[in-house]
Amino acid sequence: DGNIFGVYIGNGECIYASEDIGFVTKELVSEHSWTEWCTFSDVIYPDVDNGSDSEEGDDENEEETNNGNGMKVENLRTSTISVSCIKVQWDAEEGRDYEISCVPKNSSTGYASNIYYEFKSKELCYITGLRENSAYRISVTPIRKDNEDIAVSSVTKTQRTESVEVIEEFPHEEGWTNCFAYENAKGLTADPSWSAIQNCSVDKVTNTGIMRDQYGDYCCAMGTVYGYCGDRFLIELNNGVQFTTKICDSKGDIPYHDFGGSGKCIVEFIHGDGSLPSCVSFSGNYGNYSWSGLAFDNIKSIKKINYNEPIEY
Repeated sequence: DGNIFGVYIGNGECIYASEDIGFVTKELVSEHSWTEWCTFSDVIYPDVDNGSDSEEGDDENEEETNNGNGMKVENLRTSTISVSCIKVQWDAEEGRDYEISCVPKNSSTGYASNIYYEFKSKELCYITGLRENSAYRISVTPIRKDNEDIAVSSVTKTQRTESVEVIEEFPHEEGWTNCFAYENAKGLTADPSWSAIQNCSVDKVTNTGIMRDQYGDYCCAMGTVYGYCGDRFLIELNNGVQFTTKICDSKGDIPYHDFGGSGKCIVEFIHGDGSLPSCVSFSGNYGNYSWSGLAFDNIKSIKKINYNEPIEY
């Protein structure tokens, strides 16, 4: 019975035969109720981290550490944008480049390959592709110029992504759900949609042109089987990407609308007027592309969540 025994495959993930869904599946160890682990004497195992490092006590404002002597960045600041994004700023020296790294403090966080660095300037970077309620060690290091013979050192801070409270979980929708259509925000002229889209602006992190609210949520339309205008959701995709949405328009009393024959469009993004990327205008689907760490895939789960404090992009 795969619900009792699974095989750990690294990166915080395991595979097992699920009696509930009827086939072998893969998921994060942290998402299942595993209680024990073991090894077998006749199997040779590689050296891997079992993901047991505790995140307890990690403060999102943990004091920065200077790793070594030499030139380093000044005034490193980090802040939480959403469940999947952290903002990193520092005081840059004119004419100098910098490199940045982001490592999960707990290896069971998984999906490290989804991490993406969206540089907006020499002193501003958004790190995306992160996981909900996970702590990351973020380091920034100056890069020596060609004519320099000086030591450099990194400065490191720990920051945690947003932690959400789940109100309700919805049944999984089988099939092709990587169908993220769109509508123009300028069409939302009547309440409750008009009120829901207020104080929202075009996303400053990705290049999607999608409207985003002051809580880090992407504005969208969804069916009333999920909720109504103002309701908030955590969406996870099969590739491990997570993001939050807010309903700003209704698709009616349906879970999805048909898309491209066999597709199911559950989430329809709302873009700013004049901000729709030409490739999406041509294909009709945000899901055909990857956007600064927002790499789309079929939907794994949808959960209604509570709001937290507003953020600053």
